[in-house]
Amino acid sequence: MKKLGILGLGHMGSAILEGALGTIGKDQLMVYDPLKEKTDAAKARGIAAAEDEKELCRSCHMILFAIRPQDVSQVLENMKGSAPECLLTIAAGVPIHRFTDVFEGLSVIRAMPNTPLQIGCGAVALCRNEACSDEDYAFAKQLFAKLGAVADIDESHMCDIIAVNGSTPAYFYYYIECMLEDAVNRGIREEDARTLLVETMIGSGLLLRNNPEKPISTFVDEVCSKGGTTIEAINIFKASDFKEIIEKADSACIRRAEELGK
Repeated sequence: MKKLGILGLGHMGSAILEGALGTIGKDQLMVYDPLKEKTDAAKARGIAAAEDEKELCRSCHMILFAIRPQDVSQVLENMKGSAPECLLTIAAGVPIHRFTDVFEGLSVIRAMPNTPLQIGCGAVALCRNEACSDEDYAFAKQLFAKLGAVADIDESHMCDIIAVNGSTPAYFYYYIECMLEDAVNRGIREEDARTLLVETMIGSGLLLRNNPEKPISTFVDEVCSKGGTTIEAINIFKASDFKEIIEKADSACIRRAEELGK
């Protein structure tokens, strides 16, 4: 029996496959995706591919459920009669009980990753049920640690955490897009503005990561010289209730995750 089967080879499934190749190797992996070209591409790399979900479950100890939450019910129906030993799900918003309602006593690990896993700079929240062994949970954490930061989160917060790491890359990209558009409208070359914006964000993030004990408000204050330029921009954010906008956006994101999980 192979160590890990990956069900779904979209952006996330493919990124986690790369991490797995650095953890356990091709001989311990099997994949399945309903799109034949994706499984064919895996086979061309020497990775075993299953014919369907049931074969994947029969052949592998742990199944990575890398599918859209909207597809969970159908895939679980396809899997009936071939329960995996352990299921590692990244389906956003879908609670553990959705899987144990179908496969009683199933060992389940629930994860919320994000797209920067594709370049090994992701962030993943993890939880598990009581049926999951320490060994399987440690393997999942090791797998994701190859692709970024990992944090243990209580399942009661797994929908909330989507607004912290799961959806947040899109927030970030949209902010950059707006900043870039404004710069271009002011006559700055798009190529120059994009380069400066991206490197500024990378550098700012690294400063935060390298100084975990330092309050974030201190970083803000260090840029906002009294009577200077930046404080004027921050004052506009505050006057426009930027915190309230974030709260509303997060609430909408979390609400949708809860809807998808039902």
